[in-house]
Amino acid sequence: MKASILRKEILSLVVLFVCSLAMSAASPRNYLYDTKEENGKIVSKVIFLQEEGLLNKQVKYEFAYNDNGKVAEKKAYRWNQAKETWDPYYLITYQYNEDGNITSEYGMWDKKKKDYSLNTQKMLVPATNYEEIFS
Repeated sequence: MKASILRKEILSLVVLFVCSLAMSAASPRNYLYDTKEENGKIVSKVIFLQEEGLLNKQVKYEFAYNDNGKVAEKKAYRWNQAKETWDPYYLITYQYNEDGNITSEYGMWDKKKKDYSLNTQKMLVPATNYEEIFS
């Protein structure tokens, strides 16, 4: 009898735990964006997470453009709460091919070398995905 009650209590706790995980996963996060433009082009974007009435810095993007007015470079930074500084995170450079596609090269910040040489990757992106650069 005692074993049966104990099993039911444990099962109830497990169910409550799973439900609480599902609820926290389902709750949407409230992000706010501060976008700066110059001459009609986005030059930076800071993303804040709104929690309990406070705005917490999360990520910052900086954009550089080529002579044709297309994005040539996207740098990302993470907010370092302890130092209160933006730490480099990754860099993506873009080359525009004659066939309309975009060749991108990605590299993460290497603290030791002080450059974007970690986990470098190249990728071919269809021109139709150009707007995704800003996200």
